[in-house]
Amino acid sequence: MSSVDRIFFGAGSGSALSRRGGAAGSPTVLFVHPANLQARCWQAVLAAVPAEWTCLAIDLSGHGSSVRHDTYGVDRWLRECVELLDAAEVADVHLVGASVGAAVAVELAAAHPDRVRSVTTVGGAFRAADPADSHAFLAAVAAKGTRAAVLDILASEAGMDAALVAAVAADISVNSDEEAARVWTAAAVAAGLRAAPRLRCPTLAIVGDRDVGCPVRDSRAFAELTGGRLAVIVGHGHLPMYTAPARVAAYLGSLVEGTRPDRTPHRRSTTGTGSRS
Repeated sequence: MSSVDRIFFGAGSGSALSRRGGAAGSPTVLFVHPANLQARCWQAVLAAVPAEWTCLAIDLSGHGSSVRHDTYGVDRWLRECVELLDAAEVADVHLVGASVGAAVAVELAAAHPDRVRSVTTVGGAFRAADPADSHAFLAAVAAKGTRAAVLDILASEAGMDAALVAAVAADISVNSDEEAARVWTAAAVAAGLRAAPRLRCPTLAIVGDRDVGCPVRDSRAFAELTGGRLAVIVGHGHLPMYTAPARVAAYLGSLVEGTRPDRTPHRRSTTGTGSRS
């Protein structure tokens, strides 16, 4: 795999990982992470996608090496993605978003249809989080701290072993508990289905069949609204970029390669069986 470098944009306020691709005209893919993780959560997927692709993985504000703000939201995060694409001189892009990152990707594609070639969601946040679940998580953050609250969730995450839990733990954004709560509060109201009917590009919804917070039915609704594909990874939960990266990369590759000028897009509903990848 080509080297992955850290780049900065927006006068240094924004941060991203960048992997330069091969031949001119090869696809450019932008990866958008879940709340309270960061760009490097995509590292295993980046290692598995074709080396000729140019890949960008953004740290949304409030995450990783990007700036912190008093408030957050999908609209702000969307603008940051566009700012990164402008700084990198990317004219058109394939978007991949996980959890709240999926809502960001969908809104971006709806707002800038001329720049988006396809949208892939991974455990997409298509409906606002259940208020009781949000309250419980925020109460856990206040009581024991963000890291412990997230690790409690990971303990029951499908497809995780001790090594993968440690990998996710290392990727939790380093924030105060108050900062993490602000990020989660903004992410919890994200609802990617709202903009889905406005998408005009090919779509793919990847989801673990044991994803509790962003269940299969929501990804299925997105696929149906957009005329896209549904890929269900059996035996996996909310973070298949960690638990099944090769599977995620294979589904993504099928979509992206199918949109290239010399290929015919292949858009149908499909269910995938999952294994540790």
